[in-house]
Amino acid sequence: MLMKFTGTTRVIVLVCLFFLMIGCKNKQNQKTLLVYCAAVVKPVLEEVAKEYYKETGIQIDLQYGGSGTLLANIRVAKQGDLYLSADASYMQQAIAYNIIQQSKPLVAITPVLAVSANNPKNITTIKDVCKKGIRFGIANPDAASVGTVTKKILQESGNWDAVKKCVYVQMPTVSDVANAIKLNTIDAGVIWDVTANQYKEIDAIELANFKQYKEHAVIGVLKWSKQQTEALKFTEFLLQSAKSKSVFKKLGYKMY
Repeated sequence: MLMKFTGTTRVIVLVCLFFLMIGCKNKQNQKTLLVYCAAVVKPVLEEVAKEYYKETGIQIDLQYGGSGTLLANIRVAKQGDLYLSADASYMQQAIAYNIIQQSKPLVAITPVLAVSANNPKNITTIKDVCKKGIRFGIANPDAASVGTVTKKILQESGNWDAVKKCVYVQMPTVSDVANAIKLNTIDAGVIWDVTANQYKEIDAIELANFKQYKEHAVIGVLKWSKQQTEALKFTEFLLQSAKSKSVFKKLGYKMY
């Protein structure tokens, strides 16, 4: 069936088409940065990305996960602009793979033994996680930085072989472990101190041999980024802008 348009209707249709075309064109021209981001800094990046968009109009697309998982994804995809690892070891791997143009340290983080608020199971040492009835969770050592560090600490203290037998569940990221404690699906787990600070349902037990493993999240520009100048500008905004620093401080992160 053919539709007949009056003169006024034709004008309205043409105006709508015009603005639709302009909108599509602007969307096509909009700059976007793809950032592979370790879960430990997810709360900060979500807020900072919004502030950066307000100031620059540049969209920050964030892909979250464990540092190891993200690095594997980057090597397969061979695209994106920035990689933010939760500790220096994964950034060193990325550099060894020759996929990083340059990198800078971002925030200091330390592993802690995390338990439910008020520590109802009275867990005070890493050996306590092997007590009967304790559900202990860790992040996957092959996928997440905090899992890698957990395994390293326990191997060096001679506790890994015993403790790994007590692991109730392994999870993809530090956030998954923290949320499991929050929801009471596990009783204890090893997470980053900054992550524990963001949950009122979690208490952190600082163990002496854990405290010496002070790590730092690192951000690096990927070599195949087609927007390296923009990637560097976002890096500087993340490191230096007052707005970014205020978000880090509010959420309990210690910047370099």
